[in-house]
Amino acid sequence: MSLSLVRVDDRLIHGQVLLMWTKVRLGDAIILLVDDKLANDQFLKTVFINAGNGLGKKVYIFTVDEAVEKIPKALNGKKNYYLISKKIEQLYELKKRGVDFGDEIIFGTASKAEGTEKVYNNIYLSPRDIEYCDFLEAKGIKILSINLQSCG
Repeated sequence: MSLSLVRVDDRLIHGQVLLMWTKVRLGDAIILLVDDKLANDQFLKTVFINAGNGLGKKVYIFTVDEAVEKIPKALNGKKNYYLISKKIEQLYELKKRGVDFGDEIIFGTASKAEGTEKVYNNIYLSPRDIEYCDFLEAKGIKILSINLQSCG
């Protein structure tokens, strides 16, 4: 098993992920979301799970602590998954705690917020976020931004 897509996107699941990425990066229609806040909000958690199910995608939502345990177990199975986190910090935490999620992260939207600066198109990062990216790149992980609309 593997991860067909590892993505940072503060929107988590949206049309581009469900309709385009799942065609470009083939998987088994199973999405693993890692976001502590979402995992602890039962209402929003239900909304995301139901939205995915309605489009034929199975959605699992984990805190970082849960993901440290669950992702390696999923990787030992026979299916291909999509891993999406809301912030780069969550992938940094996973890597720091020994979770191997491959060698590529694709950035989607990281919206402008207090303390962030534009680094590329719709990607705004704080100095701390840049440190997380530097750590991940030092571990051999490529960090990319790909516009699927330009891919045809």
